[in-house]
Amino acid sequence: MDRRTLLQLAATATAATTLDPAQRLMRALAGDHRPDDTTIAHLEDRTRGFHRLEEHIPAKSLYPALIAHLNEVSALLESGLPDDHRHRLAVVAGESAVLAAWFAWEQGDEQMTASHTRLANLAAKHTNDAAISACMAGYRSYMAAGNRARSTRLIWWGLDRIGEGDRATRAWLLARHAEETALLGDYRGALCSIREAMDIYAGADINARPWTCFLDPGRFASMSLTVYSRLRRQDDSVAAMDEIALHLGPATELKKLCVVKAEMALAQCRLGDVTEAINSARSALDATTAMGFPLGWERLDIVAAELTPSRTQVARDFRTEYAATRPSRKQPSLL
Repeated sequence: MDRRTLLQLAATATAATTLDPAQRLMRALAGDHRPDDTTIAHLEDRTRGFHRLEEHIPAKSLYPALIAHLNEVSALLESGLPDDHRHRLAVVAGESAVLAAWFAWEQGDEQMTASHTRLANLAAKHTNDAAISACMAGYRSYMAAGNRARSTRLIWWGLDRIGEGDRATRAWLLARHAEETALLGDYRGALCSIREAMDIYAGADINARPWTCFLDPGRFASMSLTVYSRLRRQDDSVAAMDEIALHLGPATELKKLCVVKAEMALAQCRLGDVTEAINSARSALDATTAMGFPLGWERLDIVAAELTPSRTQVARDFRTEYAATRPSRKQPSLL
């Protein structure tokens, strides 16, 4: 995403917080504002914009604007609307609520995480849009990462909800299942899930829903790398890293680097290339510090533990740097 596009998205996403007060008062006093197709399309585009911006901008910076956006959608839903307009707005509410829950979790606010989760699931039920609740289950699988069995149950629930629909979301959930089962030591289950995910991803449209826009080929390859690295499959790990390298560049999203570079560091460490592992780990550390991304810290914890036996100076220096930089650990939410 180039800088111009990023700035345009930021302007669209924050529009709800910069509406002229007189305009808001006139709308409120009139009490009969009903959104037309153009207004609803704008809100749909703004929701997609938030999902794209979240990879570039820390959650704490975007969260207030997202809440203002949700409030605006809620206010419009309270007005009398035709059924088709009401349905579209309710979908917007659900697609926004899943991201609001994600942002609240990133900031350690369990109460608001739970509140937005309920809102997302309510919108999914109201609109009969199973993909929204499946997405929420996928996010919750990260939130419960301290409990692998629970994460796996959430992922299976999401897969069951979505069925064969929405290939991109299904591919993401299957890759998540592969990651978690690999960490649980289920070799066969992890390989089965990642291979099925690859087959589905090949024909998926990652822009079909706002939340799957992050799942470009580089990020998907990093999920494969997570599985292969945990299973100690060296040739597959090297192939996954080669695929990732094809898609990394100066414009790569910061949040993506948090996870991708940490996974590369772990794989490189297990392949015996400590110097490259440290280079990748430092890139992940810089991105994770800038974004304050819990998942990045979780992955870097694993890297730091893997480097513990190493007696090289670069490994000792990184462990010291990491210990000084790592925020205090919080108990994971089990929502």
